Amino acid sequence: MKAIAHIAKITARLLGYGSLGGLVAVVAVFVLHMERRPDLKIWHTADLDAEFTTDAPVRSFKDYLTLEDRLFDQLEKRVYERLRPEDRHRLNRFSKNSLSDPKRWPTNWNRTFELPSESPTAGVLLVHGMSDSPYSLRTIGLRLNAEGVWVVGLRLPGHGTAPAGLVRVTWEDMAAAVLLAVRHLYEKIDERPLAIVGYSTGGALGVHYALTTLKDPHLPKIDRLVLVSPSIGVTPIAVLASWQARLGRLLGADKLAWNSILPEYDPFKYGSFAVNAGAQVYRLTIPGSSHN
Repeated sequence: MKAIAHIAKITARLLGYGSLGGLVAVVAVFVLHMERRPDLKIWHTADLDAEFTTDAPVRSFKDYLTLEDRLFDQLEKRVYERLRPEDRHRLNRFSKNSLSDPKRWPTNWNRTFELPSESPTAGVLLVHGMSDSPYSLRTIGLRLNAEGVWVVGLRLPGHGTAPAGLVRVTWEDMAAAVLLAVRHLYEKIDERPLAIVGYSTGGALGVHYALTTLKDPHLPKIDRLVLVSPSIGVTPIAVLASWQARLGRLLGADKLAWNSILPEYDPFKYGSFAVNAGAQVYRLTIPGSSHN
């Protein structure tokens, strides 16, 4: 019996080593596959440290806009002016005067915009989705403003500049920006109806704000919440995004920080998508996940 037990123990150990070896092999193949993707560009790696975070010395919406001015100055100097010659072509949004350069239009819809009204009938905050910009909801904003609504189209942190912003942004940063914008809008409309229109992740942020007001009576209450394709049913497998990014940092494999590395030809939306972006949506929408 002792001999049988000993053999069983050895067999279990060998199976364990075999399973571990198989796992290592799978991870190695995955890493090699991910590293064969296109090289990262300056818009994937630029450090735009003027972006708003919860630690930034920003106490008002005016401060937020002032910091946003600094951020776009950084974007100009650290991305546009540092492009490699091969990236200066007609379709690259970060190539000056290209067909995709957002500055070609009278309004750069990557930035926060405000549409005031002399006698507002209501106030509406527009909150775009992950990897998008205020551009995605501008038509709704213009239509509402034409009917007397005071509108703010918020640029969420990490957005409207370069995809690198998605590597560092947190859902807490985005939620704090929403709070600043709501308070500003509330002051402008003098207790008239207040609403949030949220698209995708913007919808999830709108729900988060509405739920937060139930716990904090000092926050401005919203009268309407309009959700457009909201990100409120995120698959639990999204939690693996954080581990992919951690593996990349451990191995020094920067490309693992990205789900997709694509050309940037859309003036108002990123083509590339960082795994951190998916992880933040998961943390925002899954109860109890914010500590992960």
